[in-house]
Amino acid sequence: MSAVSGPSVARLIRHQLGYALVALWRSPTVLIFTFAMSLVWLVVIGIVAGNEAVDPVAGVRVMQYATPVAIAMGTFFATFPTLGTALSEARDAGILKRLRGTPLPAAAYLAGQIGAAMIFAAVSLVVTLAVAVTFYEVRLRGEVLPALAGTLVLGIATFAALGLAIAAVSSTAALAQALSIGSAIVLAFISGLFFVGGDLPAWLTRVASVFPLKPYADALKDQFDPAATGSGWDIRALLILAAWALAGVFVATRAFRWEARAHLSRRGPRDASPTRTTAPTRTTATTATSMTTVSILRRPSTARLVLGQARAANRATWRDPGSSLFVVVPVGLYALLLAVQGNVVLPSGIPFATFYAAGMITWGAGTAVFMNLPEALARARDRGLLKRLRGTPLTAGNYLAGSTVAGLGLTFLVAVLVLSVGALYFGLRIPVAGLALGFGVIVVGTLSFAACGFLLAALVPNSRAVGAVGLMILFVLAFFSDVFLVGIGPDWTGVVGSVFPLKNLQNALTAAWDPSGPTVAWGNLAVLAAWFAGAGTLAVRFFRWDPHRS
Repeated sequence: MSAVSGPSVARLIRHQLGYALVALWRSPTVLIFTFAMSLVWLVVIGIVAGNEAVDPVAGVRVMQYATPVAIAMGTFFATFPTLGTALSEARDAGILKRLRGTPLPAAAYLAGQIGAAMIFAAVSLVVTLAVAVTFYEVRLRGEVLPALAGTLVLGIATFAALGLAIAAVSSTAALAQALSIGSAIVLAFISGLFFVGGDLPAWLTRVASVFPLKPYADALKDQFDPAATGSGWDIRALLILAAWALAGVFVATRAFRWEARAHLSRRGPRDASPTRTTAPTRTTATTATSMTTVSILRRPSTARLVLGQARAANRATWRDPGSSLFVVVPVGLYALLLAVQGNVVLPSGIPFATFYAAGMITWGAGTAVFMNLPEALARARDRGLLKRLRGTPLTAGNYLAGSTVAGLGLTFLVAVLVLSVGALYFGLRIPVAGLALGFGVIVVGTLSFAACGFLLAALVPNSRAVGAVGLMILFVLAFFSDVFLVGIGPDWTGVVGSVFPLKNLQNALTAAWDPSGPTVAWGNLAVLAAWFAGAGTLAVRFFRWDPHRS
């Protein structure tokens, strides 16, 4: 009998690459961070900054300088957080452990995953570049094409290696997602990818230059700069990228685990709750007496149920590194932008510290209540927890109210931290009456965001996609609502922003904290109330309590 030979390694890698590509394509989170993030940023900057001719004679336009930033963003997000999260999820699901029982070598599996992420990054590059060339008249110099290709290949490989390292050092998929997405957003900010107008502090620029993203983006900017000369090779940037790639490979090879970390149960005797049914019965009289003293169990009050659910939701948030990270980010952004801009007085007469505090608290409320809350709600639905509420004293209304109260608590935490940083370091001063009025405004705004979040969970069937879709919506509306950019862009962008809750909450808080005297922004509050009523009604109409069946 002739021996049956197994498939070749090349064939296994090719098939695994195909499976990985299909899996990534079916992931809404990957599609949003790979394609939508860079394209939306490119389009928004095109709207806000315009595409006027910088050099009419040479035909150079504004978007010539924004396109390399969008390319850097797309290739970075397509590899670093995507690979780190995907491998960690496969490990937690036991897929990596079961590879030992299949003909697929571990190296072939990793090669397929890395190759798929790099292909997505390349496709993101092609799509972004095609949009820039077709709609914004972006041009490429022929003499820098070899350097451009080399920088892109090394950059994508570096970010893939770092994503592999994140998967290696993370104990769970939730931690890997938090570390990868959180560090990606922080690196993007300190590298100037999200920053428009002004210069970052020199010390922050030096810090960012040590990490791979800023040298990578700077090299791309030089290669797209029509006024630059030479072949476009940036040896220093390439050396930094190569060093980080080697570091990522080293960490991944030394720390990568193929099995999920075992979590030992910490339940003690108190958690076991043994049933005490072994006590002997001495006499019939004693038994009859004990039966007459059985206490009547009462249903917990609504307030107790709501507060209990709020405590449970709050614990779940702080145990999820990703959710807690997005609560801390607004505080860091507030300190960073105030350090860059200073507490200047805006044309409206409002100090920048006051205006931007309202913006970052609005962003914190959006991430806590419009992104994290519906994602947790959809995750509970997919796990069947909402369906099982029918058998518990906790009603659906109690569950939603408790989750909203927890989100409100996180919003107030963000507000306290932002206002404290502003008062201690940037001269922020708010009248006492303004603080009280702002308290009520935050409550109204949080309820409006919560209703919109429930509607988002109702319309998006996949729990993994809910958070990503929510982040993308917030990201787009932030540019139309002056959350990150102040007074930049055509007038119609402000009109669009005024229709949605983000800008109205920020404006209402700014009016409440006006140093010249707090005022009630009734128009903004009316818009927030309208969104609460409309989104809440639609959420009740379309929300499903049972898991989605594909």
